[in-house]
Amino acid sequence: METSNLNNTLLALLLALQDSEITLSDTEQSDLSQVAEQLSANPKAWEILIEPRLLVMIQANETLNQRFQAAKSLLDNLGDKIPLNLLPSEAELEQAAPKQKPQVVTRGIPQVSSSDLRSNEITNMAIRVMATPNPSETAKKLSSFDKFQQFLTQNFAQK
Repeated sequence: METSNLNNTLLALLLALQDSEITLSDTEQSDLSQVAEQLSANPKAWEILIEPRLLVMIQANETLNQRFQAAKSLLDNLGDKIPLNLLPSEAELEQAAPKQKPQVVTRGIPQVSSSDLRSNEITNMAIRVMATPNPSETAKKLSSFDKFQQFLTQNFAQK
């Protein structure tokens, strides 16, 4: 599993969901909840099972797809240099998406390379947001994403 693709896709989704113009249907919210459950249960199924279904759901929502593609492009240009200090803290995440669903399991972070650390942190954050009843509203509550979006925009403007 390529962690940069996983990280970039999940972060692009969370950034797109934060956009004020994004509204999700009940079916889309349910789809995101299923993605969270699948990712929590078997993260190794990302490339084969989870990502293709997620991308189909994103592409079906034109506004979400536009925001997602823009964010994904910026993240792909950034490479593997995601500044973790600009992502929401555990406290901010807990306030926006309190742990309440027992089927969502936060994966432990083993003592391994920093890219694996990033992968679990971003994956856990995405699972928590997607598992909420309204992922778009939850993403909007994560004010740290504003700083992260500014960083991406400034970084892209400098290239």
